Amino acid sequence: MSAVPAVSLLGDALKWSFRLLFGLVGLLALAWAVTGVSRVAPDSQAVVTRFGQVIRESGPGLLVSWPTPIDRIIVLPSPGRQVQFSPEALEIGGSLPPPGDELSTGYIVNDEARENTWFFLTGDGGIVHLRVTVFYQITDATAYVISADHVEPALRRAVVAAAVSVCASRDMDSILVARPERANDPSYAARRERFRTDLVALINQRLDAMGSTREGLGIRVARTDVVASIPAGAKASFDNVLQVSQQVERALAQARTTAEIRRQSAEQMREQTLDEARARAQETVSAAKSNSALVLALGKDTTMSHAMVLDQVYRERIKSLFDVAERVDTVPAGVGGRVLVPGVGQ
Repeated sequence: MSAVPAVSLLGDALKWSFRLLFGLVGLLALAWAVTGVSRVAPDSQAVVTRFGQVIRESGPGLLVSWPTPIDRIIVLPSPGRQVQFSPEALEIGGSLPPPGDELSTGYIVNDEARENTWFFLTGDGGIVHLRVTVFYQITDATAYVISADHVEPALRRAVVAAAVSVCASRDMDSILVARPERANDPSYAARRERFRTDLVALINQRLDAMGSTREGLGIRVARTDVVASIPAGAKASFDNVLQVSQQVERALAQARTTAEIRRQSAEQMREQTLDEARARAQETVSAAKSNSALVLALGKDTTMSHAMVLDQVYRERIKSLFDVAERVDTVPAGVGGRVLVPGVGQ
């Protein structure tokens, strides 16, 4: 009689144990199923992958998918948000020279790693140091997820290539204020403003080229923050070169002023000499015309013989002699002797 209640109690205990176990399993299954439901924030977007393969994209709102590990939800910033990236950051042990070998590298090693890289050659042969911060937007979430491991290295290469091209096409004053006299020059100020715009355009151009040859990165650069400076090790040398250049410019300006004064003086002397030569030439021509006027006039008359022309010239010449003579003594023709014509001075 007492064994039957004991078996009944054991059966009830087992039955409630299995019910409790099923309940716990059901709760765990429900909790696992709930993990497939997530909320995407308004400033975000999501990519759903199933066993590593992208199956769909989703915008802000409630997202329902299979729980992990079947589906995986990757939340990314929305296309309107900008992601900050600093490509000049160096890893420890990167391109730094070994300790004690700083002189052989040609630049001064700084405790901060970013001070020892990102030097670029300008179009006028100068060296400029850039600190670049890139802000990009995710335009293609699927492509970004697929290329997630390659986005930042590829973006860094694009930034370096674009910076090399932009710096090589400009002089130093078009990147930063190197010469004080050009600080307020509107043309150079406009070039410095266009530096960041051109840098962004070249980066996006290279990113587009990557997407045309293979799967793109799914990003587009919105803007860049660039801080340009002269390398600390070269600043003293640059200041010396700048000082010498200013001295040379002043000397050239003085030389140009002296040369201009001498040119103007020589021009005045040339004009004066030409005027005097023209006046003398005019006088000579006038005298020659006056002396030859009578002969030319008589020569034009075809009715006069050679003897008559000579006689007329003689009469004109003798008249001028008689005009200056006080007294004239004549002698018979054919009688030998001399004719004395007293003048004014006798």
